[in-house]
Amino acid sequence: MKIRIKSLFAVGTTDHLREPTGSKKEMRIEVREGTTIDELLKTLPAMGPPEQFDDIMLHVFVNGRLKGFDYVLQPGDVLDLHIPVSGG
Repeated sequence: MKIRIKSLFAVGTTDHLREPTGSKKEMRIEVREGTTIDELLKTLPAMGPPEQFDDIMLHVFVNGRLKGFDYVLQPGDVLDLHIPVSGG
């Protein structure tokens, strides 16, 4: 099944997963049925090791709604990955 990932700055270059879309604003990838957000994140090397996901305060929005890492991805889901930052 196919899903889309936006916010590519958080994902980095994952050419081995990327399906050509002609867009530099999103990435389409194929995942197996039953894949959770956690399982997907572990396949994205730019995200770093899973034990650091809490440290970077990663938030995953699916179709505009915040979801937990145990969410099971559905065909056509659109993910936005956000790492909150602050400055001062």
